[in-house]
Amino acid sequence: MKNYLQIILAFQLGVCAAFSGSEEAKKNTAIVKGQHGEIGNMTETVSGHTAHPDAQWFPDAGLGLFLHWSICSVESMNISWPMMVGARLPRIEDQAERDRIIRERDWELKGKPEMTPMDYWAMAKEFNPQNYHPDHWLAKAKAAGFEYVVLTTKHHDGFAMWPSAYGNFSTKNYMGGRDLVKEFVDGCRKADIKVGLYYSPPDWYFDRENVNFTHRNLRKSNPELSPLDYNLQPKGSSMEGEELAAHQKAYAEMVSGQIRELLTNYGKIDILWFDGNPKVGDSAKLLIGQDEMRRLQPGMVINPRMGGNGDFRTFERHLPEDPELKDGEWAEFCNTWNFNWPYVDKDYRHFNRVLDELIRCRIHGINYLLGIGPKADGDLCYRAYEGFDLFEKWMKANGESVTGVKPLAKGEDCSTYASQKGDVCYAYLMPSNIWEDRVPRPETIEFTGVSKPKQVLMLHNDQALPFEYGNGVLSISVANEMQTKYADVIKVEL
Repeated sequence: MKNYLQIILAFQLGVCAAFSGSEEAKKNTAIVKGQHGEIGNMTETVSGHTAHPDAQWFPDAGLGLFLHWSICSVESMNISWPMMVGARLPRIEDQAERDRIIRERDWELKGKPEMTPMDYWAMAKEFNPQNYHPDHWLAKAKAAGFEYVVLTTKHHDGFAMWPSAYGNFSTKNYMGGRDLVKEFVDGCRKADIKVGLYYSPPDWYFDRENVNFTHRNLRKSNPELSPLDYNLQPKGSSMEGEELAAHQKAYAEMVSGQIRELLTNYGKIDILWFDGNPKVGDSAKLLIGQDEMRRLQPGMVINPRMGGNGDFRTFERHLPEDPELKDGEWAEFCNTWNFNWPYVDKDYRHFNRVLDELIRCRIHGINYLLGIGPKADGDLCYRAYEGFDLFEKWMKANGESVTGVKPLAKGEDCSTYASQKGDVCYAYLMPSNIWEDRVPRPETIEFTGVSKPKQVLMLHNDQALPFEYGNGVLSISVANEMQTKYADVIKVEL
């Protein structure tokens, strides 16, 4: 028993250490890699993008909102992934301890049974969002500077948020046919915000007889453990032969049919956001391809995660310091606002942390898709509204520095993050600790390789800043009283 406690303690200490510095990025990268491997996401490299005129808004959109919402909101928990158990289970050598873990369903070694996939799906009976009025909070998002919103219409858990004619796990079966997707789309149109629909082709409910509900980390750390079924018990045999072929055919028909519904029932759709590939086998190909999708929605932008052929790259949870985009390449970075994709009752990340990611995205011409989720009743939590207020104030003062900007021209450089738009350069004053309020202190920002400026201003109040210029070097002084507690922007008119 002492050895197990030592193993668990060492593992927990390792998790705590992972949140420091660059280790956070490594942890996020590992989580994303594992999840993408589970659902079969394709390469993040794209060869080009659509030339349709209705899609050309995308590279300069700047800020988007990612809404993860499903039956998981009933228990305010993560979406889909709690069904895959044992992600953090250390190596267990003793067979008796393995047997105990299976018998007691204690996959996190917390002394209590884990929620089974059957328990998770049962939340559909309690999901009844009576306070779902998306037009209200979409208007708030638009005022805060969000140009597009992507709603989860179906995650890997298999629950469709509209009354789909395909399958038996949607609002058709549990909410009397209420169409949550239509209400969202109508709210977007009312708020004049671009419409994005997320759809996961992997469907653990429809494919539940074949899915192994042990997390891939557990399969690596304890390969002796049997695959688990949807009751978290040792799994029997999966489908084979003609039965499997018929199942895969029905699976392909459902996925294809649901995608057609999303692209034909709601008017113009601006983004289709896939997340994985359906495991339908070689004999049961999807009955819809990107050619048909683009015929149904000619001006739509598509990400590359199903089939590997889309319009933009999708960085997730960790944005490299140098994303290495090719000329003209479109890209998007998605991350959570409170470390969870759906609603969980936790504080949001500090606003300076979010601004840091927005600014780093925009200086590379990348869109920033920020993730939150409605509560079980359909409304957003108070933290989201507080965040919208912060964004609205910051964007009103500094928004021009994150819309339509490009990296500095070749031969130009800056001592801090910087971007350019025409004859204007922007330098971003970042806090030394992006998890806290910025502490104003005298700053000196230096540009090299630029021409002599006409004027230099602090963007949030249009106050002139003193500067010196010579031999292509521009030195700007920023006093304490010119600064705020959040990221500030210097505007340099060349």
